[in-house]
Amino acid sequence: MTAPAPSRPITAEEFLYMPESDGAELLDGRIVEKSTGNESAWLGGRIFGLIMFYIEGKGLGRIFGPEAGLRVWRDHPNRVRKPDVMFIRNTRRPPTGWEEQMVPDLVVEVVSPNDKADDLEEKLAEYRDAGIPLIWVIYPGTQSAHILTQSARIEVRSSGVLDGEIYCPASRFRSLICSPGSKRTNRRVCALLRCAGGR
Repeated sequence: MTAPAPSRPITAEEFLYMPESDGAELLDGRIVEKSTGNESAWLGGRIFGLIMFYIEGKGLGRIFGPEAGLRVWRDHPNRVRKPDVMFIRNTRRPPTGWEEQMVPDLVVEVVSPNDKADDLEEKLAEYRDAGIPLIWVIYPGTQSAHILTQSARIEVRSSGVLDGEIYCPASRFRSLICSPGSKRTNRRVCALLRCAGGR
């Protein structure tokens, strides 16, 4: 949903400090509400927590949640995206911050039932154009995920592996995404990411 058009385009700097930025993104000066359901919100929080536990435990970098702004498109200075999860390695972070203007090493998008396919693909194309090397797209409804790099797109089913590549050396994030009613999850949706090896 797009908010009513203001008298002029909103800048990224203005947007990041506006109350209306909560749960919204900025697309070339227009505020657009993010589509998030309870299931996708819970799953995004679960993924955030599990990755944070591993990343911070090894001092690999900083992880950000769904309200962290990302503005890395020089040709579109008034564009702010908000991935559900975003990770930046410590070796790349400047000493004074400014993470919102850095290309992340990993972003995660958890798809909501209300997300439009065209809008999602546009966002993923923007992430690739920005040079983000690793993108995870989680589809709770089909118990699957897509791994996107700059050169490939791989589908992963519920028994597959979400590869953490260089951020989890000699190991992988194993994914189990279960639907409601599954006996293995006590009738709730879950995403269990664990690092197999490399501990």
